[in-house]
Formats: sequence, C-alpha cells, structure tokens
Amino acid sequence: MNRNTVVRGITAAAVAFGGLAVATTGVAHAGGVTPCTASELNVTTGDGQQGQDPLFRQLVVEFEAKDGAHCLLKGLPGELTFYKDGKPIPVTPKVKDADRAKDIEVRGTETATLILDIPKNGAPVTPTDEVSFTLPSENIDVIRLPYTAGLAEPPTISPVIGPTG
Repeated sequence: MNRNTVVRGITAAAVAFGGLAVATTGVAHAGGVTPCTASELNVTTGDGQQGQDPLFRQLVVEFEAKDGAHCLLKGLPGELTFYKDGKPIPVTPKVKDADRAKDIEVRGTETATLILDIPKNGAPVTPTDEVSFTLPSENIDVIRLPYTAGLAEPPTISPVIGPTG
C-alpha cells in the first residue's frame, strides 16, 4: 500500500474532541508547508450519496484547517480499520487512483476530501460503530470517527482531493 500502512511511534496519549479521537506524533518536513497533524484539523464525515446509490455507500471525510493552521495532506490514508464494540474488524481495502495523488494544502476555508466507497451488497453486513485511519500525510496521526452503517465487502479508497471552499 503506502508508507502509512504501518503505524509506529504513536504517542500513548490520545486527545479526544468532538467525537474525534486522535493520537499525535510529529514528523519533520523539508518543504515550506508542513504535513498536517490531527491537532491542526477539524474532521467531519457525511454520506456523499445521501443513500441514493443502490450499490455503494460513500463515506466522505472532510479535513478543514483550524484557525491559523496551514498544512499539507497527500495520498491515501493508512491503517484503515473498522470497529464494533471496540474490537477491530479485519479489512483490506481496494485502492483506486493511487498514482493521481497530489499535494493538497489545507488552510482557511479550503478543505480536503477523502472518499471511501463502501459496498452495500455482498456478504452479510458486519455491524460497525467506528472507523479509524492514519492521516493521508507524512504524519501517522490516527483519526477515529463514528461509522454505524456496517460493512459488507472491502471498501475502495482514493487519494485525498481538494481544496474546496
């Protein structure tokens, strides 16, 4: 997959805010804009299809910079994990358009978007209550969000896109 597939060096302390749990680490960047950390972002989710696609549920994750933050996202999230009652559900996601990954600067009202296409049909649906992944950046901060729609087949992930706003 990518360099984010192995989470290492995560700080033991997790910080929780607004339904979002994160563990933070720091990674130096040689360029002017530094890779985003979870503490620099407001992260929200929504259903990109509003339930209208009969085959896929689209989990849309929006990354917005907190006041004064200016940082960089790129590529795919790592360590995508779904949970039920705190227990991980093994899943190996499919990857789409990994070769189209671009640097996305997140600042002000400009947001970056990550889309997960999750099949509705297939094997019996496994109930879920959360999803987590490492940021699509050089940092390995873990983002953990509510996700209660369940999982029937492995999801497809694409590189982060943006900015919008």
